[in-house]
Order: sequence, then C-alpha cells, then structure tokens
Amino acid sequence: MRLILKCTGGFAGPAGAQTRTVDLAQLPQEQASQLRQLLSASDFFALPPKLVKSAPQSWDFRYDLEVDDGGQAHCVSYHLEQASPPLKELTEKLNDEVDPD
Repeated sequence: MRLILKCTGGFAGPAGAQTRTVDLAQLPQEQASQLRQLLSASDFFALPPKLVKSAPQSWDFRYDLEVDDGGQAHCVSYHLEQASPPLKELTEKLNDEVDPD
C-alpha cells in the first residue's frame, strides 16, 4: 500500500508545497499497522473526493492524500478542519514521521 500526501498553502502558497510518499511495506510493522488502522478508521475509500471549507482563505493548508492499495486507489482533497479525527491523526503522523520528497 502506498500513500502520497501533498500539502499546499500557508504563507508560502504553492511555492512551499511538500509531498510525502510512504510505502507501508518499507515501514516497521508497528508503524505500518498504525497507519492502516487510521486509514480504516477514517473509512478512507468511502470518503468523497473533497472535504474542503466553503470559504477557504489563501493561507489555509490544503491536503491531497492519495492511497493506492493495489486493487483500489482513491484521492481526497481536504482541509484539516473538515477532516474526521482519524484522518487528522493520519495526516499529522505522515507530516511528523515522514521526510518530504
């Protein structure tokens, strides 16, 4: 399973975009399991393609998370304020534990 998280926004806007790519097969088992649990808890593959604010500001961070599980792939664009707690936690873990590409 591969996860690609792209973050844009803040005062740097598109120039400060960061992308983090994670292949769960390359992670320690405990860390991969935790990310899988958060994906499952967020019901990621059933989420709509967009979970964004109705009136976003130019400095708001926007995330695009793409998950490819071999048999299925899904991408969701969202603001953290619109995300479920498991999706927020997943985003924080990917931001904190994975170096940007």
